[in-house]
Amino acid sequence: MQVFVLNCAIILALSVLAVVAMLWFRRRVGTDALRRNHEVAGFVYSVVGAIFAVTVALGADTAHDEYIQAEKVAAAEAIQVANLYQLADWFPQEDGKLVKGLLLQYARTVVENEWQRSVHKGEPASPETEAVFHGLMKAVRELQPATIQQQTAYTEMVQSLFQLREDRYNRLYGKRSELPPLLWFVVILGGFITIGFTMFFSMESTKAHIVLILLVSVLIWSNVMVMSQVHHPFNGINVTPPRALIAWMARI
Repeated sequence: MQVFVLNCAIILALSVLAVVAMLWFRRRVGTDALRRNHEVAGFVYSVVGAIFAVTVALGADTAHDEYIQAEKVAAAEAIQVANLYQLADWFPQEDGKLVKGLLLQYARTVVENEWQRSVHKGEPASPETEAVFHGLMKAVRELQPATIQQQTAYTEMVQSLFQLREDRYNRLYGKRSELPPLLWFVVILGGFITIGFTMFFSMESTKAHIVLILLVSVLIWSNVMVMSQVHHPFNGINVTPPRALIAWMARI
């Protein structure tokens, strides 16, 4: 919530700054001089707007892919937890109950503890989750399948356990694409230029011109803000919730 309020304040401040710059420019140059150059300014503005739109689309597409990839990684982790939970039913009640309890504890520590650690800089892995995971590995390792069905289930359980570890580490340390700094520079510079070009037009009503500048500015900087937040799905405006694990615990 604090991040959202901060971004809204930045957008409002930049929009007010654009209005102040427009009023200063309008008084400095004069409305009559601006009107005489509407035709040329309109042609150039259309080119600038098209270039800026392509740049924003490129950045937004890359950021959206980042968000989708994060959702897939989190869902894959939950799938392995659900698989292990079902496979535990093939073993004696006492052994299966121990494995199920550790799986529930693992999911709970991820949702309530480890997930939020990614918001802050530093080690994203939670010591509590790490301890539960090692306990889960030990419990599975100590299982002793007595029947063919249990041996088959045990083999699948070991495979799911290793896959769970891989999915967890991908969530914690997986290499994620980063928007190049040059692209961020072009997007931000394009926003200032696009807003700046609206000042080369003059409307008879100063109030209407102020509203126009505010709307354009809010629209542009809102898009840039969304790009910056969706680009980091685990520490953005609203931290991406572990929907898959939450849904699985609700069904247990």
